[in-house]
Amino acid sequence: MSEAIPFKSDYEFRDEDVIAPEVYARTGHPHQAFAWLRANDPLRKVSPEGFRPFWAVTKHADITEIEKNVDLFASEPRPLLMKEASSPELREEVIGEIFTRLQDSPKLLEVMATAGEGGLIRSLVQMDPPDHTKYRELTQPWFKPSNIKALDERLTDIISVILDEMMKDGEVHHADFVQEVAVWPPLKLIAELLGVPEKDEWRLLKLTNELFAGDDPEMRRMSEDPLSIFDTIKDIYEYFTQITDERRAHPTEDLASYIANGKIDGEYLPYKELISYYTIVATAGHDTTRNAIAGGLHALLTHPEQMALLKASAHKEEAVKLAVEEMIRWSTPVTQFSRTAMEDCEISGQKIGKGDTLGLFYASSNFDEAIFDNPFEFDITRKPNRHLAFGTGPHQCLGLILARMEMRLFFQQLIPRIEHMELVGEPERLQASFVHGLKHMNIRYQLKPAGK
Repeated sequence: MSEAIPFKSDYEFRDEDVIAPEVYARTGHPHQAFAWLRANDPLRKVSPEGFRPFWAVTKHADITEIEKNVDLFASEPRPLLMKEASSPELREEVIGEIFTRLQDSPKLLEVMATAGEGGLIRSLVQMDPPDHTKYRELTQPWFKPSNIKALDERLTDIISVILDEMMKDGEVHHADFVQEVAVWPPLKLIAELLGVPEKDEWRLLKLTNELFAGDDPEMRRMSEDPLSIFDTIKDIYEYFTQITDERRAHPTEDLASYIANGKIDGEYLPYKELISYYTIVATAGHDTTRNAIAGGLHALLTHPEQMALLKASAHKEEAVKLAVEEMIRWSTPVTQFSRTAMEDCEISGQKIGKGDTLGLFYASSNFDEAIFDNPFEFDITRKPNRHLAFGTGPHQCLGLILARMEMRLFFQQLIPRIEHMELVGEPERLQASFVHGLKHMNIRYQLKPAGK
């Protein structure tokens, strides 16, 4: 059954609708705004309150063109759309407070003093060629299919234990699926790859929640203090500095050793880039997958005919793979990145000025009527499924093979074990417009043992 486009005839577009974290907390991805833009103004200059002006890019074809042309559209210095201090005076006050908070971390203060507009994190996301190419190649072997396949058995065991704990005594139980279940498979795996001991998994979860969802008061370290994000970054630097020291003294075959001992042009990675490498692997390695798992189950529970179809075909790996792609398209955990035009140019007839920012809205491209038949229909048999949830071009997600495998193995195990499952109330969404998803989702369920 096809679902109608969530676009009302009396809708009036507001610039804030595409990016304000508060909008995402209320509605999830602002599909009404995106649908209106695709139909009326697919490349629109907007000036939301608190943000520097940018072009909202909402069509699949335009985003693909921009992503693939890395010479014309650069990731630095503004790789994603974030709120900014509103005046030079406020910026000076904020910078002063940040230096005060970091005063007992001299190495981090040194990074801060030379950070400029780039800030304290410079990962693959922020880089352009040739740096992007060199840094991506540093750990590329870990993300090739042959290496990822070796993780299959370990991840299967992790998921089995998690589902057994979820099943408990086999009776009817309640759970917050996001916080009690979806978070653990990707978190436990990425923690092992980064050499984070089990006792510190909670810390990795806390830090990445604070980093990616800092606009959400519940996720922020101190709900009334937006600058608490710098306390989070300080902890990230200190924690991964310790892991680096350990892996340089006693290297192993884990991913942390690749990062700690990796060299670019014969030298260890600069301090900021080193810690940023751990950070992007830790965050992208579990936060986005958690959101896709939770969003995928929510889609199945709100589309019972698709849940029934998946139950009937969960024994077929290809069927589960197709279902996973649709869950990823439907949830689109990474909402946006941005690029800066290096020269005056034209996209789809729209003149773009040198230095202009273009906001790439993947959740819009993944429901583009020009690409997808019945885009607002959740269809686990959708094929082809040309979604851009992992991006495209040189910046396509390094861990996409791992993310797909994690989701496939999770749903291959979960779906056959469901005796009963239903939503309890409405889920709560993250107040975040970069990495977005469900924050809480209460379910009532009954699981059976594996193989029954």
